[in-house]
Amino acid sequence: MVEGDVGRRMGISMLRGAIYVSGRVSEPMGNVIEVDSDLTGYRMFVSITEALEKGWDVMEPNHLDQQGLFIEDGIFRDTLGARNPADKTIKLEGDAGMSTGILMRSGQIIVEGCAQENTAVLLRGGRILVRGSTKDFTGAEMRGGEVFIEGDAGSFTCARMKGGVVYARQALPLPPAKRHPLSPSERTVVARALELSPMQALMYSRFGLQ
Repeated sequence: MVEGDVGRRMGISMLRGAIYVSGRVSEPMGNVIEVDSDLTGYRMFVSITEALEKGWDVMEPNHLDQQGLFIEDGIFRDTLGARNPADKTIKLEGDAGMSTGILMRSGQIIVEGCAQENTAVLLRGGRILVRGSTKDFTGAEMRGGEVFIEGDAGSFTCARMKGGVVYARQALPLPPAKRHPLSPSERTVVARALELSPMQALMYSRFGLQ
């Protein structure tokens, strides 16, 4: 419980619990979302991961249904979907901050915009889809899962990667990760994921260890 204002990155990588705040909260926030408070005079924030898993009643304009959580509040967040174990979707209207999907194990994150550094860092499983570009260190220390970037994936892509795959139009991978041409089946996967034509999918590559 906080009496007064809270600075940047409140709730970064938060997995469980609630934060009560009587004042303002600075952006970027962490992996939290506002819900109806049970304490008068305080705003209540819970982990996005827990809200998705347990079906918290989030405040408008955000909403949650059986398919997943849809975030439309325009708040800039780091570590979106951190450590998510639920086989559900988080869809963000707008840009995401740093470390989107960190340590995520299942489910899907869709970013209808761009994402900052360290997207999919330490990703264990699931899928991350970014409609724009990402900054450096996309897929750093990935263990599994798949990442689709409609634009460019920056430099130092797949740094210290152990598994998983990144699909992007452009990237500068860090060895031993390499750039690989797409197979016909992979072109189909990329085209479907990013809603591209088969010709547009020809401009994409796979970045990974194999």
